[in-house]
Amino acid sequence: MSQKVFPEVLQKAVEILGSDGRVALCQIVRTEGSTPGKPGWKMLVRANGESVGNLGGGAFEALVATDAGLKLTENWPDAELKRYYFTEKAVRGEPTGMVCGGMAEVFLEVMMSAPVLVVCGGGPVGQALAVAGELADFEVLVVEDRPEFLEPSLYGEAVLRQPTDRRYSGDFLDRVKNRDLHVAIVTRCWETDTAALAGVLRQAPANLCYLGLMGSRRKIERVKQEVVAAGHSLDGVELHAPIGLPIGGDSPGEIAISILAEVLQAKRAEKAPEEPAEQAVLEEVS
Repeated sequence: MSQKVFPEVLQKAVEILGSDGRVALCQIVRTEGSTPGKPGWKMLVRANGESVGNLGGGAFEALVATDAGLKLTENWPDAELKRYYFTEKAVRGEPTGMVCGGMAEVFLEVMMSAPVLVVCGGGPVGQALAVAGELADFEVLVVEDRPEFLEPSLYGEAVLRQPTDRRYSGDFLDRVKNRDLHVAIVTRCWETDTAALAGVLRQAPANLCYLGLMGSRRKIERVKQEVVAAGHSLDGVELHAPIGLPIGGDSPGEIAISILAEVLQAKRAEKAPEEPAEQAVLEEVS
């Protein structure tokens, strides 16, 4: 097979990362003996099992796709170099059941795009949070029903802007629904807060890593009651409300920093620390 086809695989990877947030890249890096694929051949595996490119087909390719799919289910997968033997049995590595008699080493790597910070509300807090989110390497999506609060001049060039109506009735998460999502609801009033929260629950994104709601405890209880009365369930949903860590301060910038701090805390909690945080700090400053 011509090597010219494989740049298209990498171009497709960029497209999949934009929609799915992660994809496994499988590349043959070394072979011995007779093998169906050659070094440099590449294949992408998506979370839904679909693949792009090829490694030579057959049971070998299916086995690699299965291994790559398992890696996609891990929160923080490590890259791995794995050997596959084209025999019915193997002393080392993975037998494919094929009888070519050779061996292929395949590098398995899960590529992940930046997580998405969805800011429902483009007021002063939402604008500050969008700035802070970009600094923390999130891809930011601002959802707002008032056109004047989606003006490009209010945000960085990379910030995505999604118009909606006051009821947040559309699928405003559609372009990022398969990504790792962190959603902060900071709209202008309890009615739009209710609509935004109901909209998120209705769309039920599969990888909702954080969901927070700004407001007083009294307002939050009202919003939750309204959402449940509208037929949505909060069972099993971890709602951070009041939103943000209690660091003090009441300016839009200070509130945004407290929200981002809580989002980052939740994000880091997804990965068990490899060493105590205190030790990591000591090594960094020493």
